[in-house]
Amino acid sequence: MSLRERELVLQAARGDAGAFAHLVREHSNLVYRVALRMLGSSEAQDACQEVWVKVWRSINSFRGDSTFSTWLYRVTINTCLNARERVLRRESLELREEMPHLPEPSGSEFDPEATTLSRERKDELVSALQLVRPEHRAALVLRHLEGLSYREISDILEVPEGTAKGWVSRGRAAMLVLLARGDADGEAGGKTGGKP
Repeated sequence: MSLRERELVLQAARGDAGAFAHLVREHSNLVYRVALRMLGSSEAQDACQEVWVKVWRSINSFRGDSTFSTWLYRVTINTCLNARERVLRRESLELREEMPHLPEPSGSEFDPEATTLSRERKDELVSALQLVRPEHRAALVLRHLEGLSYREISDILEVPEGTAKGWVSRGRAAMLVLLARGDADGEAGGKTGGKP
């Protein structure tokens, strides 16, 4: 962590809203990128706001044992995992109450002429990622989409390095199975059980 960033964190911990706003500007892309990859576009913005509220409330507990970005990754991942659990509980409740959620597709999203092959493949990957177990998804996002080392992932997820490696490996395997079976198409997004 740079001396300047350390000073901003200390100022924010003392209640300096300007220093905190500077940290938000510097790191908002990181938070949004992770939230988007963990939750998808429909939930990412709310999760980002929740992350920054949590950071503001708990920044004085940041001890500096790791870099600020490592701590921020941890807060973001935990917030996303909690958000995903809330979504799954809500969907489960809707199913139990026999109130199926059938969203109306917008014309442009399902227009084959408007969608390129690469976009379809990206959508398949995003859908498949949403079906991977949450801890495996977190490890995959941090390793393959954020480019972090296994050591950094281990610190962020607070698990041994071997566990982080295992989660990445299992997540990759689950993604391959989902893509091979074709479970990652647009209809798979509503499934709540049986995560690989």
